[in-house]
Amino acid sequence: MKPKFRKKIPKWKIFPSVGTLGYFHPLGNYIYLDQYTDKAEFEKALSNPALDRNRFSVFVHEYQHYIDHVSTLWGAKCIFKIFESFDAVLQNDEYKFYKHRALTLNFKRDYHLDYYTIKYNHIVGDYQNRWKFQITSGLRFDNNGYINEDWPIPFLSFASNKDEKISRVPISVASLLETTATHAEYSFQLGEILKLESPHKETQFKALSKKFEDKLYHPELTLYSAAVHLVSVYLEINDPMMAYKVSSTFAKIALNIPSKLFESLSFPAEIGQSEEWNKRAKRMLSNFDRGFAFYLLVRSYVLKHGTLKTEEVNVEDILSAANLPNEAKLEELIQEEIVALDMEIMLGKNNFNRFIVDKIFYGKKFRESTGIGQQRSPVDIEKFMKEAPHLIFNSTYFDYEDLDLQLIFSKASKQEILSREEWFRLHTFCEKKIDDFNDICGI
Repeated sequence: MKPKFRKKIPKWKIFPSVGTLGYFHPLGNYIYLDQYTDKAEFEKALSNPALDRNRFSVFVHEYQHYIDHVSTLWGAKCIFKIFESFDAVLQNDEYKFYKHRALTLNFKRDYHLDYYTIKYNHIVGDYQNRWKFQITSGLRFDNNGYINEDWPIPFLSFASNKDEKISRVPISVASLLETTATHAEYSFQLGEILKLESPHKETQFKALSKKFEDKLYHPELTLYSAAVHLVSVYLEINDPMMAYKVSSTFAKIALNIPSKLFESLSFPAEIGQSEEWNKRAKRMLSNFDRGFAFYLLVRSYVLKHGTLKTEEVNVEDILSAANLPNEAKLEELIQEEIVALDMEIMLGKNNFNRFIVDKIFYGKKFRESTGIGQQRSPVDIEKFMKEAPHLIFNSTYFDYEDLDLQLIFSKASKQEILSREEWFRLHTFCEKKIDDFNDICGI
């Protein structure tokens, strides 16, 4: 029997999940791994990942989602929203329930799954039949169903090499997150494959390339592959593994841009030539649209430095081309914004302050070690992790629903450590309260 927390989870609640092999749930702070039966089986793989490369790569993918959640400014702001909402549940203050709505809309806007993703024709592409795309924009609807010109959305419209329409998808945070996680997954895979002897190495490399191809040119996955398509075309990168690597760097930077710098981003000339595009572009930046910021980072880089000529993309070149300060200054501004958010939490006497601080502290250390674009490998940072994500496996089952909620609330408010069972009792209760509130908003 599966616990209730694993039943009918909406896609917008979990980080990009293009299959059923695993997912990261930020509200629940857990990674679910379907292919592993239990902890013992996973720990055996952990001790020697090379012997269990395919299954372990799913963990690498989902763990990268966790890393993006704690180590980017976008993720840090999300963490604050989660625990502001949880605190409103604990305090049962109706005047703070608006935070439930803010949290839900924040998650949904990172995906735009419901209406704004349009599928036209089921046309599967490949390396010989590459797709085309066009940058477009559209408008959202407000809570009353009216067109809201203050909230435009950037889109990629895909077509086959015969100009048959495939889909229109937002350039979303979901695509940025999937780019970084896929890069981490396949980077691990590639590293293990290169250790093999011929002809096994060549055979496995060919199989990995086919996985890339299937993921990049599947019409059902365009929401998640949009970012890497954009990078590979603009920078003229034919190697998909290189495209994911470079796209991941751009994505990390886009997820880390401080709020005060969005309106400093450079516009390419083609945007300024259209009054409508110019107006919408300004609105997207004032709305802190990280998908649009990603597009501007890539486009500005190409306009200044041309297509990619080496196997690395320089972070400082990306920043300067986009009219952003250097990496050191960017990190300083990120920390300023996080400190301001932390001050709000302290002044509001949030009962989950320790939960926030533990995640943000580790994320800061990770970002400092790896760089603003995670362009470096992390060095000796595990000692800073105080609260790792829970790992849930295929056969995982534990009782938590009958635990005394008031005792758990008391422990949380005292900033005490919660057991796995206590945490699941708490977060599933909070999630239901948040969902129930969102269901009645506007009625």
